[in-house]
Amino acid sequence: MSYEANTDLEAGPPPSGAPTSAFGRLIDGLNALGSVVIGLIMVLMCTDVLLLNLFNRPIDGVAELVATSIIVIVFLQLPATLRHGRMSRADLFIDPYILKRPRAGKRLRAVFSVVGIFACGVIAYATWPLLQRAWSNDEFLGIEGIFTFPTWPMRLVVLTGAALAAIQYALLAVQDWREAAGGRP
Repeated sequence: MSYEANTDLEAGPPPSGAPTSAFGRLIDGLNALGSVVIGLIMVLMCTDVLLLNLFNRPIDGVAELVATSIIVIVFLQLPATLRHGRMSRADLFIDPYILKRPRAGKRLRAVFSVVGIFACGVIAYATWPLLQRAWSNDEFLGIEGIFTFPTWPMRLVVLTGAALAAIQYALLAVQDWREAAGGRP
């Protein structure tokens, strides 16, 4: 649940890298699922290219599946990205600031997390009616009669990923605020 220093790409994961809570296992499980989706999409794209070049028979719907899978992958892996301190941020500014003024720097990082809670909360809130509409109206993507698939699973992943990312941001904000107040990390 902490921010990790990720500047040494040759170093292995820290010894305490295993999730210690059910929430951590859920987050890391979704991250792994996102990696599986990446692998499946790579196989699908390679198969499509191979079939197109060898037999002039591409797989229908590959473009739609790839476009949708990008969204799914992002929201499956977003909470783990936060949890393991790999979210893009202004490290050039915040890390030296935390070293120079630890309390103020951690308060500033907590404010960043509160903004993240708001942003992810807005995404989840805005996705809820879209999910309801996709479910009730049986919305689909693709070309009818050739290849279609429902949109509600993608919307569910966006809602779930955004909500879990908001929770992770909240955990990080609480952690930084406690550390800034001189409490236990």
